[in-house]
Amino acid sequence: MTQTAYLSLSCLPLPTFIEGRHIDLTADAGKQNQVHLEYFVFAFVRQGQLMMVQDGVEQQVNAGEVFIMMPGHHKYVWWAKSGKVALDWIYGYVAGDWHVQAGLTPAKNSMKSLMLHPPVPVQTLFLMQRRALKEPDAIYKLVDQLVSKEYNCQSKQFFESQQLFIQLLAKLQAQDNAQNELTQLSLSIQQYLKKHFRDKITATTLSNHFDQRANYLVRVLRQTIGLSPAEFLMQYRMEEAARMLLNTSASIADVAVAVGFQNIYYFSTSFKKYTGLSPSRYRAQE
Repeated sequence: MTQTAYLSLSCLPLPTFIEGRHIDLTADAGKQNQVHLEYFVFAFVRQGQLMMVQDGVEQQVNAGEVFIMMPGHHKYVWWAKSGKVALDWIYGYVAGDWHVQAGLTPAKNSMKSLMLHPPVPVQTLFLMQRRALKEPDAIYKLVDQLVSKEYNCQSKQFFESQQLFIQLLAKLQAQDNAQNELTQLSLSIQQYLKKHFRDKITATTLSNHFDQRANYLVRVLRQTIGLSPAEFLMQYRMEEAARMLLNTSASIADVAVAVGFQNIYYFSTSFKKYTGLSPSRYRAQE
């Protein structure tokens, strides 16, 4: 049996439920081919033994297991090994970063233009491409509800479906709260930068605080959220400055100092580069 790979999916933005289906395969129906260009497909084998070929590699998925087919260039062939195979397909879309590796490696945060001030403890969802279900009854209950959903224009049903899908992903995750070393260190760096964003923070400051080489800390943050510490800090400062300009009567000079700038000209130049408007014009547009 081939070793199961790990899928790392960015949770910013959250994966989206598209559709659920149930199909039955029989051994005399032959092989079926498909290339999935846009969606992840979660194949839940409820009965029988499903044979699956992914990019030329064959493996068997047994009853009580799930296999995740990935979008992109991956070509799939599947058939029933013998008798009947009962399958549930759950289609999901991931707008953010994702990748497949042998270990747990965080995905990058693709929402670079938005700084979330509250802490987000789970930025990457880790899934095994193939695994036996640990809580089959609870998982099948969610799957059955998603398969029963039909396309319509009711917003309430859309949000109900998304909630069910997120619950399903939570049941399938490879480890709770994505707590691996890189993710936790990345969150610690982000929290430190947010807490001390008014202070002068250098590579040496971070290196001394975390007792790690500065280059390593830069690599950790880039790998997990796609930003260096300096870029993250600048973005957070600009978000704070924008909030103050719109919600307080503080002068532009006071706003600059409050978000960690001693040079008002540098603040104004940085703010215009970030928002496209000078601080005064940004405040006036309200």
